[in-house]
Parts: sequence; structure tokens; C-alpha cells
Amino acid sequence: MIYRLLILFGLALAAVAVWLTLTATQIGPVTAQTSRAPGPEQGYSARDASVVETGADGLSLYTLQARQVQQDPDDNIVNLTTVHMTFRDQSGGQWQARADQAQARQDSAQIDLSGAVDVSGLFADQPAHILTDRLHIDTHTDIIRTPDAFDAVTLNWAGKVVDAQGLLVNIKDHHLKLESHVHGHFVP
Repeated sequence: MIYRLLILFGLALAAVAVWLTLTATQIGPVTAQTSRAPGPEQGYSARDASVVETGADGLSLYTLQARQVQQDPDDNIVNLTTVHMTFRDQSGGQWQARADQAQARQDSAQIDLSGAVDVSGLFADQPAHILTDRLHIDTHTDIIRTPDAFDAVTLNWAGKVVDAQGLLVNIKDHHLKLESHVHGHFVP
């Protein structure tokens, strides 16, 4: 008798399960409703990432490798920390840069580096090495410059070391300008 009751109870459970399954598919999926307005766009964030900007020819204008990448969607600025940058000038020369931080705009060729900036490459067919705290690089115009004429700069070019305040380098035109307080010693 107990077996018959268990069998009837099992059949009843199976019937309820089948009925719930069929009615759930007819009603449709349950969707959550919220009364809150959608929040602001958050942008993107990544660790140990690379940002690559390409030119019209499909080749990379520059590559920024960073420990942390954070995009601010409100002003379309990408903030990077512990940065290694590579870029090529219009003559095909390769440049390297390192900095504590960088800022770049989406779809822009302009990069602002800050904090222990170290840049090296070939300038007028001679090795150039620039040390400063802040530097602006425009890969479309091949201009490297300090944002302020009073930023301290150490330039090692063709084996000659010069300290100055303010720097403007036009890679394409082979023009270099040290703004003020230029100090160097050259031995023939």
C-alpha cells in the first residue's frame, strides 16, 4: 500500500514539474525592471594593455604599452600609467619613450607624457636622448616639445650633453631649439 502511495505521489510531482515547465515557456523569460535612470557611460579600463593608433596607410603611428589604461568617456581622454611608447617619424625612424604617466585623446596623434620622461631616437642622423619631467609629442607633425618653456631638460645629442629649460624638436625639419638657461660643455 505504501508503494502505491509513493508511486502516485511521484506521478503527481512529475505532472506538476511538466505543467510548470510548459507554462514558464509560454509566459516568457522574467525581466528585471528598474526605476533608475541609466548611469553615465563608464569608458574602458585595462591592465597591462596596449593602445595603437594607426595612420591612413594602416601602419601604426604610435604604440602605448601601459600597466593601467583608463578611458574617460566624458572628454575622450585615455589616461595611462607606467608607459612605454614607440613611434616612427615621417622618415621611418623609430623613437622610444618611457614615462610614469601619459594622456592621449581617442583618434589623435598627440600624446602628453609626464613623470621621469625618457625619450630616445635618431635626430639628424645622430642618436638623441631627452630627459625631462613633461613632454608633448605630436606624431602627425613630428614635433616633440616641453609644454612649458621653463621645464628642465637634459639633452644628450651626438655624445654632447646640454641642460636647458624648454625644448622644441622638429624631427622632420631637423630643427632643435633649447629655450633658455642652456648649459653645456663641449670638448673638441
